[in-house]
Amino acid sequence: MIQSEERLASPLFFRLLIPFGFAFFIGMFMGSINSILAPVIVADFGLSPADLGFISSVNLISFGLAQIPLGVSLDRRGAKKTLAVMLVIAFVGVLLFAAARGYLSLLASRALMGVGFSGSLMASFKAYAHWLPRKRLALVYSIQSVLGGIGFMAATRPVSIALEYMPWRTLIMLCAGAVFLSVLMLALVVPDDSPSGEASGDSLAKVFKEMLKFAGDKRFIYVAPVVTATEAVLFSFSYLWLGPWLRDVAMLDERAVGLLLLLSSTGIAAGYLLNGVLADLFARLNWLTWEKLYLYSGLLFTLLFAALTFCGGPLTAPLWAGVMFLSTMTMISFPIIGRLFETNETGRIFALLNFVIFLVSFAVQWLLGVILNFYPIVDGRFSPAGYKVALCLILLMNAAATAHLYISIPKIEKLKKG
Repeated sequence: MIQSEERLASPLFFRLLIPFGFAFFIGMFMGSINSILAPVIVADFGLSPADLGFISSVNLISFGLAQIPLGVSLDRRGAKKTLAVMLVIAFVGVLLFAAARGYLSLLASRALMGVGFSGSLMASFKAYAHWLPRKRLALVYSIQSVLGGIGFMAATRPVSIALEYMPWRTLIMLCAGAVFLSVLMLALVVPDDSPSGEASGDSLAKVFKEMLKFAGDKRFIYVAPVVTATEAVLFSFSYLWLGPWLRDVAMLDERAVGLLLLLSSTGIAAGYLLNGVLADLFARLNWLTWEKLYLYSGLLFTLLFAALTFCGGPLTAPLWAGVMFLSTMTMISFPIIGRLFETNETGRIFALLNFVIFLVSFAVQWLLGVILNFYPIVDGRFSPAGYKVALCLILLMNAAATAHLYISIPKIEKLKKG
């Protein structure tokens, strides 16, 4: 039963936040940890750069592909049961990672972790939509999301410090214990949200087709483009291209690159937190609707990205922190789209949106590399001209998405009232 429309802090809220928040934290931590472990893994397993890149990408690919069955399961079985089963898969993957003795076992472990952790955010969104007042969902979603941002930050310098005191396999075993603890908390603390009606007897293929129909729904089309475009920049740059851009275009040394990467990850966490906090505050004060905040975030993102595209250099490099901050500010799109659909549809809608985001992110990441391949590598650095061409195309995508949202806002407002 949904609690009162005004009250948020309650035993029910914390019964949801602590288990789901911890699951998302550990999922983001394990997804990002390869950035620090890479040199150790390469040395232990004799991997080539191509091997390492493929192992890392398998985690994200499996994460994205798992979104479709995830959405179906969330609506048919509820968030608690769905995530508990998926975290068991992640637990097996983490154990296999710690025990890996060859390339194939590393590959399998990262694939299992990608599938297992893929539900940690969407399941929490589904549970919050089921149990908590809709007027407070923007705030709740941002609180949940910032825990993942903290997990991303924890997988950097703290991991380096831990490796000074223990082997990497011991560290991963401790992480496996954390995943097991997360499963226990879900099972013992979270209230059951299984659908009360009789489960559908439709085949997964049929339900999958029905889910994909949402991709053509005008409500989805109105909201999805901006967050898809901004998150594509977030994933393709924070996971791969930001470090090379800082070295090749801004010409920064390793110390400066490290500091800016840390600053950018802080921007990610801040955006995860503030998108909902500000949305909740502005709505309560009648200053700004969620939709207008979403639009202004996309517009400011596009302007900052334009500055980096045309004036890329050491003086403008700190703007990446603002770009990353605004990329996660657009997460307000999830509660916006959530209240346009029925509660029993939100699991599939959230998973579909997440799937589209990951699909476009991989396309952007791949396209940037393809473009750079057309330019010569000088002194081990990729061409600044190649980056500029790629960034111009990404900028056009974001500008078009923002213009689309501007045109769509009156239609979204009409749907809210309807």
